[in-house]
Amino acid sequence: MMCITKLGSMMMTTLALLAATVPASADGKAAPDGSSASRPTAKKIAVKRLVLAHGIDGHEPQEATTTFRANDDRVYAFVEIENPGRAGDAISVVFQPPSGAALAEIPLKVGESARFRTWAFTRRAHDVGEWTVVIRDNHNRVLARQAFTVTK
Repeated sequence: MMCITKLGSMMMTTLALLAATVPASADGKAAPDGSSASRPTAKKIAVKRLVLAHGIDGHEPQEATTTFRANDDRVYAFVEIENPGRAGDAISVVFQPPSGAALAEIPLKVGESARFRTWAFTRRAHDVGEWTVVIRDNHNRVLARQAFTVTK
């Protein structure tokens, strides 16, 4: 019985090794040494600037601040993206009130350029206290966050 168990274990190990993937190079051929050095690397987007402001003009933030009044009409989150791969992508902007529950997730497209600017705003930042705006990529990874205060 012990012999059968060892044989079964060896077969499972062999099957696992056969099923393992071999790293490939950019042209789709297997890397000779199995290293990941020949694998193409995905160039990920990153946030270069995150600016909170009272407005946007000429694709740039106006009246940048981290303090807003409860009666302000809008809070803008201006985002400048570095896009080294120049691939179309997406981000989301979330405004989180002092209670912590996100108001809404605002999806934004990222264009096919090395530098891309976009923005989102909320009209609902009326609760006094410490707020946070969070920028996430399309894999839900946090790219940037910025705290701001809403006063009376």
